[in-house]
Amino acid sequence: SCFFRKLLILYIILMMIVFAFEVASSITATVHRDFLTKELFLKQMLEKYQNPDPINNDDKWKSEGVTRTWNRLMLQNKCCGVNGPTDWQTYTSIFRTVNSDADFPWPRQCCAMDLLGKAVNLDGCKLGMPDYFHTTGCFETIAGPMNRHAWGVAWFGFAILCWTVSI
Repeated sequence: SCFFRKLLILYIILMMIVFAFEVASSITATVHRDFLTKELFLKQMLEKYQNPDPINNDDKWKSEGVTRTWNRLMLQNKCCGVNGPTDWQTYTSIFRTVNSDADFPWPRQCCAMDLLGKAVNLDGCKLGMPDYFHTTGCFETIAGPMNRHAWGVAWFGFAILCWTVSI
């Protein structure tokens, strides 16, 4: 009888710990779901993309990572910038200080590419001709799946909470 009482107390303590973690994960997933805003991605893109003068090694590592990520994202998803290609012209950015608007108004990864990875028509892309560059932004490509996963974590946590309470 004493053994079972100790076992029951241990079980209750473990269930309370699981319950606390599930409450925390559900709340965190729900609260941080809106953390991924256009402004956050836009700020990172404008400040880090192709930064030639990072202030230290950490900033260099971040800038290189942001540049690689945006290049891959724009090429794979056929999108440009956060809201669209005008992000590169409307806002002050490192990209704009490194590249003149006359030379290139947006990164080359915004251009429509052939199967070999070369711009279909580089001059048409520079001039903003619709068939030669991507006019849609990349935000939905990034934030959509992340928001869906955050809701999934929150609902899974809630389901575990309901199951835990019912036991």
